[in-house]
Amino acid sequence: MLTLAAAALAVLAAFSPAAAQTAAPLRPVPRLEVTGQGSIDRTPDRVVVTLSVITNDDNASRATSENNAAYNAVVARLRALGLDASAIKTTGYNVSYNPRPANPLPVQPAYVIRYGYVVTRSVAVTSDRTDQAGPIIDAAVAGGATTVGGVSFGLRDNRSAYRAALAAAVADAESQAQALAAAAHLHIVRLMTISAGSYSPISRPVQIGRVAAMAAPPPVPTIVEPSDLTVTASVSVTYEVAP
Repeated sequence: MLTLAAAALAVLAAFSPAAAQTAAPLRPVPRLEVTGQGSIDRTPDRVVVTLSVITNDDNASRATSENNAAYNAVVARLRALGLDASAIKTTGYNVSYNPRPANPLPVQPAYVIRYGYVVTRSVAVTSDRTDQAGPIIDAAVAGGATTVGGVSFGLRDNRSAYRAALAAAVADAESQAQALAAAAHLHIVRLMTISAGSYSPISRPVQIGRVAAMAAPPPVPTIVEPSDLTVTASVSVTYEVAP
């Protein structure tokens, strides 16, 4: 009797819902994966000019003092443009020693070789008026800036432009998914996952490169015209699909 009862229980267990679930594994959900791209153009509303003030002397104290004087003159010229003190930032400061060789190289018109204690101060100047790019360069050079490294145009509100580009990327992904599903005689059931690509601030550098010590003051004002910035975004989207 016990043997018959145990056998009956075993038969019932084999046909129970739990056993059926174990015996029949779940089928994977059909899915469609696409990558959407979006872009949007924006007019720059911020400019950053990078420049350097370089001085040298056989005496370290004189070299740093001359650099401070030149920097103060540059700041005074820039402040005369209406720039706040917070818009003018020192981004680097270095003092190095370059010994004068017994047989110095001949002077090169396009390249300055500095000996002794060389002091280099790097400066970034920011303005929310893009039409000030040229005046900033001219004022800095007139004040004593040795090198203008470049001009970079950007946006004050990068995030707003990026969000607009993201919306365009999502719309592109949806359009691609609809086209692919229709071609495969499927329909989209639901959106399963979505992720955005990496984000970085948007700017457009313009290389200038001017050595003030080697040139006379410009006969005409410097003009640097900005061009539109293209802000891009990408998204990866997964949809569930069905016949």
